[in-house]
Amino acid sequence: MSKLHLISTALLGLSAIMTTPVLAAEGYGKPFEDWGYSKDDWQLVCDNTLNCRAAGYSSEDNFDRPATILITAVPQQMTPKVEVQFLPPLKSADKQDIELWLNDKFYGQLSVSSDGDVYQLNQKQTQALLKQASQNTKIEIVAVSKVGSTRWQVSDKGMSAVLLKLDEVQGRVGNSLALVSQSHRNKQVPKSAVTKPIIHKAFAFSDKKQTTLEPAKLNYFKSNIEKWINVDSKSLMGTQDEMGDCELANPKSEQYQSFKRYDSNRLDWTFTRVDSSHTLASHLCWSGAYNMGYGYWLIDNAKPSKLQLITTSGSEYAKGEIWSTQKGRGLGDCWGQKQWVWNGKSFVISKEATTGMCRGFAGGAWQLPTYVSDVYSNQVIDHKASNVN
Repeated sequence: MSKLHLISTALLGLSAIMTTPVLAAEGYGKPFEDWGYSKDDWQLVCDNTLNCRAAGYSSEDNFDRPATILITAVPQQMTPKVEVQFLPPLKSADKQDIELWLNDKFYGQLSVSSDGDVYQLNQKQTQALLKQASQNTKIEIVAVSKVGSTRWQVSDKGMSAVLLKLDEVQGRVGNSLALVSQSHRNKQVPKSAVTKPIIHKAFAFSDKKQTTLEPAKLNYFKSNIEKWINVDSKSLMGTQDEMGDCELANPKSEQYQSFKRYDSNRLDWTFTRVDSSHTLASHLCWSGAYNMGYGYWLIDNAKPSKLQLITTSGSEYAKGEIWSTQKGRGLGDCWGQKQWVWNGKSFVISKEATTGMCRGFAGGAWQLPTYVSDVYSNQVIDHKASNVN
């Protein structure tokens, strides 16, 4: 099956994958890919700088009152940052103390963030949480007021396995930096952080008059685009047993003809000038129950037949940036995100992240990136006048 299987099942086979407890002992997934490594109610996602984020959630039995913990570990730093959030959020007018309880023992109050919705553990509380991570631990967040208290519980299922995986990824196993594997016989050498990539974002047209092609060139592109991208290719059309990445770009495909019957307006090609020498072609590639993906091809105006495919799961383009934003399920409580930035020669990946398991947080609970970068804008009029790497 193709990597794109309409993303209602593939890009984010989430509804099943991210919400169903794992039966296998070792969990599934890879820390640096997509939704990371998961075990029961915990997951680990690491990015290209070797920063790792372990997130734990309430069990699905507590969907109406979810809570989640995020542990952010930086390579070679002893104590990770630990944050907590829960739903429903407290009303700003309510004066309540937020407390941490582990195995029915009080471990003090949590400090609140500036926006009031995220709470942070101090070093002592963090150490207490990690110390008990390898055993059965009842993790509770309690809001206490004059009229009573409200309790949220974060599941400990999968916590030990996920934190052990974090130790392995960052080289903490068996040494003084270990979060849960201090006594492990195999000692690792701690790994260093990797420098974040730098992207020089080049000038791109933003005004509608600038981004619009002149009629003659527009007609030329429209007349030839299907030939240039080879809409009959195996990668776009797939095979009898495998979905194609962009079947809706081919007027001869069964999917195109079916889609045309109820929404033909969305089957037109769009051409947008990126700068004076490049044009971005886009077309709807697939559509599912609550997601859709557009294909984006970069055209060098001097050699229009030599197109460069950027993605077939894009969502929008504006001002030199292509975005892909996809729901994990219809509720919208888990998302996948990807961004490409124009550097004067191509669109390069600048960000890839998910928002955690589908556990009731509208828009997702956390930002869990697998790829990060620093993007700087070049103050130039056109890519020909810039010095872009």
